[in-house]
Amino acid sequence: MISEHDTAPPRDLMDAVYAYAVLLPNEAAERAVRELRGVDGLPVRILCGAGPAAVVSDVPADAFTEEAVAQRLDDITDLERLARDHHQVIAALASRTAVLPLRLATVYLDDDSLLRRLHADESHFRTTLDQLEGHDEWGVKIYAQPPTATPPPQDRPRSGRDYLRVRRTSRDGHELARQTAADLGARVDRALAEANLAADVRHHRPQPAALSAKPGENVVNAAYLVPRKHTRSFQDRVELLAAGTAGVRLEITGPWAPYSFASPPPEQAETADLTIPQTTP
Repeated sequence: MISEHDTAPPRDLMDAVYAYAVLLPNEAAERAVRELRGVDGLPVRILCGAGPAAVVSDVPADAFTEEAVAQRLDDITDLERLARDHHQVIAALASRTAVLPLRLATVYLDDDSLLRRLHADESHFRTTLDQLEGHDEWGVKIYAQPPTATPPPQDRPRSGRDYLRVRRTSRDGHELARQTAADLGARVDRALAEANLAADVRHHRPQPAALSAKPGENVVNAAYLVPRKHTRSFQDRVELLAAGTAGVRLEITGPWAPYSFASPPPEQAETADLTIPQTTP
């Protein structure tokens, strides 16, 4: 939504500036934006300041007032479309330069108000972009998936006591699988750090079962910032650690733009609401 701190009139009373990300400008990024379309199918451009730049679209101001944005976010179809348009711009540029994604529906009144923000937080943006340069985000999910085979007829409960025994055995099996998944996640963290295959890690809340089409309970939902030169080694190491571990299922996704590592400037940290498309195909 339009920032309440921006009071200068826009260049055009009909336009505001939608910001997708802060980035390090280069020729590859400049070429890419010429072919891009962003939110609502609008053209994309790079707004350059003295240091880091921003990738933006000019949008109708009345479509991104606080009330208008609230309505869009309440409409699941409109929200999905907005998030998809937002993400595809960032994804198209992430392989061409260091990109620091901004939260969904970040809108400024005009170029000057956004340039002032870039200048005010230049040190933070430079430091973060330097850390992200040459890296991708990769997701690692580990699921507890204990055996679910039906017991043979002779082992099926024939009394209340037998029933309780079967239930206890099943519960113990699930607990063991959860602990095994958590232990594997800890081993992955240690191994990647020791081998310098990940520059950073973020642990997200486990994914609800309803968001996965496959069986199992998500126990570990981690994002790793991986140097591109180590991508294959990163995947091989994680897969090797998981190989032969009974009762768990491993899922590696990526590469993503570094949403999990796009920390806002310190004074904005409490209100930041970054969109992390961990489950986007």
